[in-house]
Amino acid sequence: MAIGDKYASLTSWLQRCGQESIHLSFRELNTIIEIPDCAYRNRPSWSNPQKPSSFNSAWLNAGYRVSAVDLNEQWVEFTQGQPKSRISNHPLSIKAIDPNIFSALLHCGYDCYDATTSDPNHRYLSWEHCHEAFRQHRHSHDETSIDYLCLHLAWYLASWGMLRNSFLMQKDYKIHTKAVKLICAPEWNDLWDISADKMADAGYARRIIALSEKVRISYIEASAGVATGTLLTKILLGTVGCAPAYDRFFRHALSLTGIAAQSFTEKSITALGKFYMSHEAECEALRQHCSERVEYPAAKIIDMCFFEYGYQNSAGIVDE
Repeated sequence: MAIGDKYASLTSWLQRCGQESIHLSFRELNTIIEIPDCAYRNRPSWSNPQKPSSFNSAWLNAGYRVSAVDLNEQWVEFTQGQPKSRISNHPLSIKAIDPNIFSALLHCGYDCYDATTSDPNHRYLSWEHCHEAFRQHRHSHDETSIDYLCLHLAWYLASWGMLRNSFLMQKDYKIHTKAVKLICAPEWNDLWDISADKMADAGYARRIIALSEKVRISYIEASAGVATGTLLTKILLGTVGCAPAYDRFFRHALSLTGIAAQSFTEKSITALGKFYMSHEAECEALRQHCSERVEYPAAKIIDMCFFEYGYQNSAGIVDE
């Protein structure tokens, strides 16, 4: 039996549905295929590996990936991936990067992730907790779920240093309510955990900037304050997973490498997407390495590589 034949009915069903994102309960999915027993217990069963098993290949062969799954509430979300043939539509010409610098960037990405394996309570894990909470509960718009997500966002931002010199220091976690409701709105479904080739697309980059502007306005309307670019991008990284965090170390790495502009702009986002796609095999290998517990999007991989590189070369960098 060829890989995927056992679950070919799911492949056919996804190909016919034509939706960019599909949310199914396990009960609904079981009307299409019989979910294997291990998938009820083990989250890695729902991963998107480069070498898929029979179960994984059912959605990967249809051009989809699992973008979120909740084993407790028993539901899964499939999101349509960008076909490889469309990558060539993006001009991938970027400034040539010294192979030694790229190797150092990649090594920094591994260093950043591997720090979490030696400390079960490492602050870097706050991103995993926050992002996974949003992926699992963004479709639930009741007040309890919104409150839960506000708490996750507040602690993630605190552990990543965003109370320092920020209006958040004077507010409780509920100050994030407007922003959380906005982020979880269906209008932005296409930006959740977008692939690198979509980041390289000016249309998607424009929507990322538009979302960040609406988030900025939401805090003003909540009488909180004016969010900086660093705060806005850390929020987008911890929730939607569509952009790296433009903090001082990340920007310093951009300055040192010249890969993209240091400011959070459409052109900078597209340049980073093109950078990833120009080194797709190596970046995807790192992404797979990091996706043991939760799925890491391309933006998070970019963030780790450049943040750690900037940090390791941070002599003389002034704190924000």
